[in-house]
Amino acid sequence: MIAAGALRAEWTKFSSIRATMVLSLATVVVSGLFGWLFGNAAAGDYAIATPQERLDFDPLAAGMRGIFIGQLLISALGVLVASSEYGSGTMHATLAAAGRRGRLLAAKAAITVLTALPVSVASVWLMYTLSQSTLAASGAPSVMPGDPAALAMLLLGPVVLALLALFGLALGFLLRGTAAAVNVSTAFLLLPTLASSSPGILRDLIENYWPSTAALQALYGTTELPPVAAFGLFVTFVAIMLIAAFVKFNHRDA
Repeated sequence: MIAAGALRAEWTKFSSIRATMVLSLATVVVSGLFGWLFGNAAAGDYAIATPQERLDFDPLAAGMRGIFIGQLLISALGVLVASSEYGSGTMHATLAAAGRRGRLLAAKAAITVLTALPVSVASVWLMYTLSQSTLAASGAPSVMPGDPAALAMLLLGPVVLALLALFGLALGFLLRGTAAAVNVSTAFLLLPTLASSSPGILRDLIENYWPSTAALQALYGTTELPPVAAFGLFVTFVAIMLIAAFVKFNHRDA
């Protein structure tokens, strides 16, 4: 069980670091901006599309492409929760106050979820609202909130992003440096975009079994895996990353 005092201490640190607050706000603003931009772009594509292309048009996937950018920002937010203390040299003092390393990591994981989840909800919902309203205003098809695909995106999208913040937190503990952890996180999350240039079997593996891609494709309804398996793969991956972070944190000097 996580002590309330440990959570309050982590919140104090989170809210007193300018970078975490700015990054939280930037994630929401950038998500809204990309929702509007991709909504406009998709409306333009639809206007000049052939009849067959209009039949294949997916307004939800077209308008929510900005999530691929949002995932980088929310992961970086998780990195900062861990790496900021290494950067400022306060980790020794924090460990002395927390007493147990597992308790400290659990408190940081909890504050990561408690801060990343509302940021993710605001980001996904704003992106959805601006992209679909832009499509509708341009005369292109749009998806209403009651549509099952939209509901899945609005309810599960923030959960996927919050889990990506935990992935960033784990990297922060493993690499103990903001630049290194953010670079690794960015490379890991963007690598699937290069899958199309890979040899056949490698391309199929990346497109279907890369943990973050599997979860995002499940959100878009384009995964070849059963959605439960795709989300399960992603959750298992994040859990393994957190366990690895705990093992290294517990057996290494701060």
